[in-house]
Amino acid sequence: MSFKRLIILFIIFITTSILTTSTAQITDTIVQPKTIIKKIDSVKTTKIPQPIIAVETIDSIQKEPLSFIIGKSLINKSLWLQPYRFENKVLKTLSVKIIIKRISNIKESLDFDLFSLLDETTKQRIRPSGVYYLKADKKKYLKSKSVNQNYNNFRETTVEGFQNFEAKTYKINFLGLQKKNTKASVKSLKKINLKAKKVTYYLDFPVQKGFTYGKIYYNNKPIGFSAVK
Repeated sequence: MSFKRLIILFIIFITTSILTTSTAQITDTIVQPKTIIKKIDSVKTTKIPQPIIAVETIDSIQKEPLSFIIGKSLINKSLWLQPYRFENKVLKTLSVKIIIKRISNIKESLDFDLFSLLDETTKQRIRPSGVYYLKADKKKYLKSKSVNQNYNNFRETTVEGFQNFEAKTYKINFLGLQKKNTKASVKSLKKINLKAKKVTYYLDFPVQKGFTYGKIYYNNKPIGFSAVK
């Protein structure tokens, strides 16, 4: 082997050794990164109490099952369509239009004997003498019967400052005369069950001559007024 070739091999050996040592040192200086695990304290969640909802209880208002509208009033001057007459000839017939509305969905009972007229002039609480409705513009009177003394809604009710007044009546024939074998008496009006939501009836009241103003009551409660000129 020539001297020159030996020199070349020696240089290659020295170079390789230096590179190996440098690589080892570099490798030793590389520090593996530390994995830092940060412990996060668990957050204590405090439950926020739900607000107390105050519910105000309001007592339900008891509504009346029926409502009334008082219409026109007039003194009846034509008695031919009235199937009765007053025993006291001085009395006049005051006809009052009453529109009745049923508020509830239940069929309500309507007692016409619970109606009354308070005459401010005579201070009388007057019982109705008849009730009718119109059919083809003709008066259709509801049947009445003599008062049952054991059960009388009108007489059981009083209004302070007013005296109860009931007029005796008698039935008439087609000539307007009193029927035979009948006598004058206080009549009780018919009680009905309201099927329709709205009905119109007319109440007759016996009033003194010169009547001008009065209050209409039902079951001892004012529901309107009646006035004539």
